[in-house]
Amino acid sequence: MTTSGRIFRCVGCLSLLFSVLASRAGEATLHINIQQTHQHIEAFGASDAWAIDPAVKQWLANGEGESVVALADLLFSIERGIGLSAWRFNIGAGSAEQGEASRIPDPYRRAELLVAAPGKPVDGRKQAGQVRMLKEARDRGVGTFVAFNNSPPHWATKNGLTHPAEGEGIGSTNLDPARVDDFSRFLVQVLQYLRGPEVGVPVNYVSPANEPTWHWQDQTQEGNRYNNDDLAALYRSLHRALEAAGLGHAVEIDGVEAPEYRVALADDLHKDLFGERYSGGMSKTPHGDFKNYFDVFLGDPEMQTVLGNKISLHGYFSENSAQRLGPLRDAMAKNLARISPAPSVWMSEYCVLGGPGDVRDFDGHGFDVNDYHYAEHVARIIHRDLTRLDVSAWFWWLALTPYDYKDGLIKIDADLAPESMQASKVFWVLGQYSRFIRPGYQRIGLPGFDDLHGLMASAYRSPAQDRLVVVVVNAGEEAATLSLGYHGLPNSQVAMRPQPYKTDAKTDLGFSPGLVDDAGKVTFPGHSVVSLVIDLDTEAR
Repeated sequence: MTTSGRIFRCVGCLSLLFSVLASRAGEATLHINIQQTHQHIEAFGASDAWAIDPAVKQWLANGEGESVVALADLLFSIERGIGLSAWRFNIGAGSAEQGEASRIPDPYRRAELLVAAPGKPVDGRKQAGQVRMLKEARDRGVGTFVAFNNSPPHWATKNGLTHPAEGEGIGSTNLDPARVDDFSRFLVQVLQYLRGPEVGVPVNYVSPANEPTWHWQDQTQEGNRYNNDDLAALYRSLHRALEAAGLGHAVEIDGVEAPEYRVALADDLHKDLFGERYSGGMSKTPHGDFKNYFDVFLGDPEMQTVLGNKISLHGYFSENSAQRLGPLRDAMAKNLARISPAPSVWMSEYCVLGGPGDVRDFDGHGFDVNDYHYAEHVARIIHRDLTRLDVSAWFWWLALTPYDYKDGLIKIDADLAPESMQASKVFWVLGQYSRFIRPGYQRIGLPGFDDLHGLMASAYRSPAQDRLVVVVVNAGEEAATLSLGYHGLPNSQVAMRPQPYKTDAKTDLGFSPGLVDDAGKVTFPGHSVVSLVIDLDTEAR
């Protein structure tokens, strides 16, 4: 058994020796292997759909600007909130101007259009609430901004709507093939406006298509589908437009925004895991291929370059069972390893969709902000995405929701009254990662703690190599008291006393020094998420 609190400082620790030490320690020690490195973390974030725009406009009209500041602090401040480091801006397609004629019944789920027609200037009155929150994010140090689009503007679609309606005559996509380049120029015009002097936010990613596999015939929001050929043509067009505008190196294309993990898998790997090829969404129609995104878009040298050797996936329908939380992510990692030497993967959108499974006993309906059981499941998802799929960015769907549904971080009443805002347990659990694991941190080795019903742990090192962050999810009933072991720590550094922060049923990201005893052992209470901030000091030595 490893002596409690003992610090290993061998700079060149052999992996075999490390494995032996870890196995002898069992679950008595968190062995942090500083020399075993994984992905660099780019960001944690959320999006401004659907309520941010009407809420901020309403508050400003009512002289309640302090509510905008309060919300921004909750979302983006390290000191007063959870320190999100990325923000997704929904580029509207004009359903708001169409009103009831848009066939989208919920006004909150309609979106304004910044450019009324091709060749027209940007109307700065549109999406003003979202633009204000974009600036608030910038002012609080956010550095990753994604402008994403659910549908082409209504003037660029086949049916004049911002969704395929019932699908009659639409085929593989609602984007008018004669308007593809107009759509790309529209996106570039929006980027120039957001990045320019009038707004001044350095948006650095643009996502022209959202969940292209889905049929989008529900008529509940803006949306569009694309088969693989449609999608590749759009990416090429947008890439050319960015280059022509001098934005080729400043703004990257964010693709493919798949609706669920399975749709990205190669057919053989999907069949190995699920017994058949993927057949969800549009994949069951005769309108082309709507799947195999890893092979098609990262396996093709041209598309790999256009997308910057990065792919974004949504985590819907990918976490209600042990199979999907584990083997599915392992199969995805296997697929990525064989077609692309070092891809970057983002989990770019998630909330609860689909029915219960063997590790999730609830669905998305009903949103209790104090439901820690739900929040704990989200913590398990984040852990598995970071450690099994090696995602470098992780995004929740709605930052603010007026719905009784598990789609938001912060709940607000349907009348958008600012005093009704309530931060949820999911919000604070996400903060256990986002506040402490900052852009540029690198995940490092911490083996042996990956139990969906017990302890799950991961570790990260700062770019300056002067701080470690360890996040431990205890999904079990019993508390666990563990020592910390440091492997590969340079001789010049000493690990200082861990500073613990905890979220559980009673605490929201609270500083909890009592979890660390005089010997440096840490207690992780049952059903809690604990983040340890460990400074690496050279002076103390």
